[in-house]
Amino acid sequence: MIIRRIAVAIDCSPHSMASLKAARELAERLQADIQGIFVEDSNLFRLAELPFSCEIRPYNQEPRVIEPAELERAVRRQAQKAESALLAAIENSTLRHSFITRRGLVPEEVVAAALESDLLVLGRSGKSPTCRRGLGSTAQKALVEGKKPLLIMRHGISATEEPCLALYDGSEGAEKALQAALFLTPPEALLHVLILENDPEEAWRMETSIREQEPERADAMEFHHLAGEDAKTIARFIRMLDSGLVVLCDEMRMAKEDIRELVSVLDYPILLV
Repeated sequence: MIIRRIAVAIDCSPHSMASLKAARELAERLQADIQGIFVEDSNLFRLAELPFSCEIRPYNQEPRVIEPAELERAVRRQAQKAESALLAAIENSTLRHSFITRRGLVPEEVVAAALESDLLVLGRSGKSPTCRRGLGSTAQKALVEGKKPLLIMRHGISATEEPCLALYDGSEGAEKALQAALFLTPPEALLHVLILENDPEEAWRMETSIREQEPERADAMEFHHLAGEDAKTIARFIRMLDSGLVVLCDEMRMAKEDIRELVSVLDYPILLV
C-alpha cells in the first residue's frame, strides 16, 4: 500500500473523533499528510427555508422559528470546531495537514472530497439520531461507491493498538487484504489470519503458503480456519476472537452483499482495501 494522504471526515461525534485519532496515528506511522473534511449539510438549509420549519429545544417546549442567518452562523461554528479538533489532534507533531469545508449532501461530498486521497477514514455513524445502530449514510455511501481504501472507525476501539485480523480466502483480493494488514501491523505485533475455506486440506495449504511467503512474520501470526463464507458465521467467529482492526477486500470470493453485511454488523474498526 502507498498512503501519502489520509482524508478524515470530522463532525465531532464520538465515532468521528475516533476516526480523527486513527487518522493521526496512521499519518504519523506512515509519514502521510492528513486532510480534515467538514460538510455543511444542504438539507439543513433547505429545511430552514420552509415557512413551517421550527425547532424545539430540550429546555424550552415552545417551538422556535429557524432563522436561516442563525443557522449559517451555527454551522460555521461547527466547522470551526471541527478544524480546531484537527489542529488539537496533530498538536506537537510535524504532520502536514489541511482542512476543507464543502456544502451539499454529506455522503456525496465526503466521498467526492476524498478522491484525491489514498485512504478515507470515517466514523461508523455521525450525529444523526437515525444512525445509532449500524452504519450511517456516509459510511454506507463510501462502502458502496467509494473508490479508495476505506477505514471505518468506532468509538472505544483503537485501529493501531489492538491485534489486527485479516480475512483470507486465497483470492487476489485476499492477498491485498493480507498485505495491507502486514503493512499496518508492526513486525512484533500479533496478526490474526482467518482463512475462509471449506476444504480442510486446502486451508492448510493456504496457511503453509503464507508462512513460506512471510517467514520473518510467521511467528507473529495466529491462523484460524473457518468453513463457510456467510457474513453471520464470520461475524460470530471474529467476535469470539475479539481482535481489533479487521482487514478485508471487496474483491474476495465473498459476495458483495455478504461483505457489506459483514461490515455493517461488525462493531470493530474495519479497513476495506
